[in-house]
Amino acid sequence: MKQIEFIEAFLSKSDKEIIQYAKQYDVDLSIDEVRKLRPLVDKASFTWIITGIPKAFLKEVEKIIGKKKLKKLLKLYDSYTQ
Repeated sequence: MKQIEFIEAFLSKSDKEIIQYAKQYDVDLSIDEVRKLRPLVDKASFTWIITGIPKAFLKEVEKIIGKKKLKKLLKLYDSYTQ
């Protein structure tokens, strides 16, 4: 399942690699944003692939990176389902 690969890639990459990875998809993340996202990513569950990402989790991510970047990341995540 491609979504699992997406999540695993984010978990296994360094901060700088994540920034480069996101930049490939027109999502500019700062080191500070990536570091603030790390604890949230640890909370992620593979069951979300079936159930969807909880709105409360998305709100936390939005507080860190903003609505525009969140939309881009969700679009990228959704593209992995096709």
